[in-house]
Amino acid sequence: MKNLNKKWLTGGLLLVLLLTGIYAWQKPSGPFYDIVIFGGGFGGTAAAVSAAKAAPERSILLVMQDAVPGGLGSVGGQNFFDVRFWRGELMSGGSFARWYERLGQFYNTAEAAKLLAAELATYENITVLYRKDLEAVRRNQGKIVALSLREVVSDSDGAIAWGEARKKVRGNVFVDASEEGRLARLAGVKLLAGRSDWPQELLPADEQGGVARQQASTLMFKLQGVAVPERMGQFGEMFFTRDQQGSWGIWGGLEGYTSDEVVTAFNRVYGPAGFAIKPFNIAQNGAGSNEWWVNMLLVFDVDGRAHRRDQGTDRFPADKRPEQMDTDTAYTAAREFLLNPAFWQALRRFTHLDEKTGKAYGLQDVTPVLDESGRLVTGEGLYLRETVHMPIDGTDERRFALTPMECQTAGTGSGEGGDLANYASRVGLAFYAMDINAYLYSDLLAGEDFIWPVTGSLRPDWLATGGEPENPVYLPFEMLITAAAENLLIPGYATGSASLAWSAIRVLPNLTVLGDAAGAAAALSVEKNIPPLHFTAAEIAALQNTLREMGAILDKDK
Repeated sequence: MKNLNKKWLTGGLLLVLLLTGIYAWQKPSGPFYDIVIFGGGFGGTAAAVSAAKAAPERSILLVMQDAVPGGLGSVGGQNFFDVRFWRGELMSGGSFARWYERLGQFYNTAEAAKLLAAELATYENITVLYRKDLEAVRRNQGKIVALSLREVVSDSDGAIAWGEARKKVRGNVFVDASEEGRLARLAGVKLLAGRSDWPQELLPADEQGGVARQQASTLMFKLQGVAVPERMGQFGEMFFTRDQQGSWGIWGGLEGYTSDEVVTAFNRVYGPAGFAIKPFNIAQNGAGSNEWWVNMLLVFDVDGRAHRRDQGTDRFPADKRPEQMDTDTAYTAAREFLLNPAFWQALRRFTHLDEKTGKAYGLQDVTPVLDESGRLVTGEGLYLRETVHMPIDGTDERRFALTPMECQTAGTGSGEGGDLANYASRVGLAFYAMDINAYLYSDLLAGEDFIWPVTGSLRPDWLATGGEPENPVYLPFEMLITAAAENLLIPGYATGSASLAWSAIRVLPNLTVLGDAAGAAAALSVEKNIPPLHFTAAEIAALQNTLREMGAILDKDK
C-alpha cells in the first residue's frame, strides 16, 4: 500500500509538472509593449518613429536583425535612393522626405544608420532590440499575443546563425516591416511566394500550378577609382548626377550590357550558372569619398524566405523550390563569385571616352575595396527584390489590395483614375517605374540578344493594359491588414500588393511611406482600443489627419 501511494504521488507530481509546463508554454510571458515592430529597415524605423509621435505615452519595441537601423539602406549597401519625381515634386512625404533632405539621394551608409539611430533615441517610449530574429509567434483567438526572439550572430563566412540568448515579448499591436514577411508567415497569414499570382500561361511550365520563383537578388559591393566628369550629364550610355549634398550617382550601362563583347561573353558563360551583370546603379559613399556602392550583380534562384538557421524546423518553407538557394548559401556564393577576375574584367568595360576632353569616365580603373582581413566589402546580406505577397483571397493578381491595373491606370487627382477605389482609405502615394528584375537568366535574352528592361518581355499583357505608370498611385489602408490576425499591420515586403504591382512599390521611398502609415495606425489602434482590422471610416479619417500632421502626402491635387 505504501509503495502504491508512493507511485501515485510520484505520478501525480509528474502530471502536475507536465500540465504546469504546458500552461507556462501557452501562457504569454515576457515584458509587455503596446506596439511591437519587427524589421529595422527604413520602413520599420519609420513605423517606430511615427508610432512614438502619435502615441507618446505608449511603449514601442523595435526588433531588428542588424546591429544598426536602416537594413538594406545602411548595412545592405543600397545607398542610391530610387526616387521618381511627379511634375517636379517628390511624392514620398513624412519620414522619407525628412531623411532624404538630410542624406541626399546618394549617401554614406554609416551616416544613414547614425541618423536613424539618433532619431529613434529621441523618443523615450521606443525600445530597440538589435541582433534579434523571430523564432515563434504566439496567437490567441485571432490575435498575436507574443513573440519568441533569439539572438543572431554572423558566422565567419557572413551567414547568419542563431546565438544563445532568448527573449519573449508580449504586445497589443504588431507590425511586420521585414523583407521576408517572417512575422506574418509565422503567424499563419496566407502569403504567395514571388510571382505565383501571375496569369499561369505567362509562367514557365515548371512554375504553373505551384510555387513560383522570386525575382533575382543582387549583392551590393564596394569599389574605388570611379572616374567622374567635371560636370553632370550624359556621357555615352552613362548618366552622371550629383545630389544636394554633392555626392555623385551614376546609372546606365545599357549599351555595354547588351553589346560589349566582353560583358556579353561573361553573361553567356556565368548566367546559366546563376550570376550575371546587369545595367547599373552606382553611388558614391557620401560626398568626397573615393568609395562607391555598386548594384550590378544578379544572383538567380534565391528563396528569400529560406535561411540556413531555420533548416529542420517548421520555419523553413516546406514549399521551397529544390533548385533555389537559401539566403545564406546564396550570400556566401555571391561573395565568393565577386573574387572572379573575369567579373572585374567585364566590370571595367563600362567606360566612356569623351571626345571633347579626351578623358575616360566610368569604371575603367576600378578596384575592389577590401576590409581589414583582405576580403572584398559587400553588403551584410542580399538585396532581395521580392519575397512574398499577401492576397485578399485566392491566387489571382486582381485579388490584392493593390493591383497592377491600379498602378498602371492611376489618375491625376481624386476624381478620376483606375486607383479611385483606393482614395477613401488612402494612407500615402507611391510612384516608381514597374521595374521587374529577371527571374531566370533566360529572361535577359530575346533570342540571342540581351535585353533590358525585362518587364514588357515577361509581361506582354502589361503593355496592353497601359504599360508604365504615369501617375502616383493611392496606397490603400487595406494593404496593411489581414483577416488572419486582427492586430497585425504589414508594411514590409509581404504587404497586400500583387507581384507585378510590387515592382513599382518595392523601393525604399515607398516602403517608408507604408511604414509611416503602419506606425500611425498602430498608435491609433492602441489609443482607441480597436484592432486595425476593424477600423471604420472614422478611424481611417483620424489616421489620415495624423499622417498629414506628420508631413505625409495623401493627395495629388493641390
